[in-house]
Amino acid sequence: MNGKSRGKIPSHNLDILYGVIALLIFIMAVMALSNPDENKVLFPFIFFFAFVLRSVNFMQRRAEEGKEKYFQLALCFALLVLSVVSGISLWT
Repeated sequence: MNGKSRGKIPSHNLDILYGVIALLIFIMAVMALSNPDENKVLFPFIFFFAFVLRSVNFMQRRAEEGKEKYFQLALCFALLVLSVVSGISLWT
C-alpha cells in the first residue's frame, strides 16, 4: 500500500472557505460590537456571511436524513431573513 490512503482524496477548499468566512464574521462582529453606532451597517453582512457558512455546511451534508437536516435548512433561512430585515431597517 505504500502509505497511500484509499478512497476519496480530501479537499481542503471547504476548510479554507470556512476559515475565511469565520474570520470575516469575527472581525466584523468585533468592530460592530465595539462601536455599534458607527458600525451598525455591519450587522446585515454578519448575518449574510453566517447564512453563507450554514448553507455551505448544509450543501455538504445534504445526504443526511432526519430532523437535523431540516433544522439546518430552517437555520439557513432564518439567517437570510435576519440579514434582509436588518438591511432594510438600516437603509430605509
